[in-house]
Amino acid sequence: MKAIAIPSSALINETDEKIKAYKVWQIARAAAIYRIEKIYIYRDPKKDESDYIKEILEYLETPQYLRKHLIPLKKSLKFAGLLPPLAIPSHRPKHLKIGELREGVVRKVGPDGTCWVDIGMKALAALKAEKPVGARVTVRVCSKKPLVVEESKAEEYWGYKVKKAKLKDLLEKSVILSRKGERISPDKRLCDKVLLFGSPIEGVMEIAERLGIEIPESVPIINTIPEQGTETVRLEEAIISSLAIMNVICDMWM
Repeated sequence: MKAIAIPSSALINETDEKIKAYKVWQIARAAAIYRIEKIYIYRDPKKDESDYIKEILEYLETPQYLRKHLIPLKKSLKFAGLLPPLAIPSHRPKHLKIGELREGVVRKVGPDGTCWVDIGMKALAALKAEKPVGARVTVRVCSKKPLVVEESKAEEYWGYKVKKAKLKDLLEKSVILSRKGERISPDKRLCDKVLLFGSPIEGVMEIAERLGIEIPESVPIINTIPEQGTETVRLEEAIISSLAIMNVICDMWM
């Protein structure tokens, strides 16, 4: 279980900008808790806020000390700074330890090709790598005085990537979450699928029908909240509930 997909109409019921930002945070937080590596946003013409949702999600995933370098000021991010941190491993504190991994951004490149990287400290770190100014990098701290790092790759959960997509392109690799689906079972094959969610007012099948997209018979349709006690389940509630159940199922097969 490494990816989820939500529609660009995910916030269709919201008009208050603070609430909209907070709802995106709820999705980001759920994704981070359950180690989601990719969040797809598929276009729904009824309400296309793909760019807004993507910008908030990417802002939240970016370590605080890198935001000023990687994310330009935008009106859409007006309330993003008020949102709680995701507190994922890549969001390191200022206290530096030798051997730890950190996210950084290349601030300048010296005449000898040395990259000077901001990793959240007062001084820039030296990195021997071919990277352009502005590139985001994952590095390991080799020494503190002088501050030297090397390129590395995180072995623990490090955050998610956000990508815009088309619904028809996601279907073959997805499982659809719907109250009309079959009761979920501990099927190992579900763990390799993208969890595909509908909007607050329409399920995936309704959106697909409106767009003239035929859902292949091979696509599983499951219900992760059978016998729900409320008339509707909000998108953010469906996401965290479904991810919690899938987390248990996939853990069984590890």
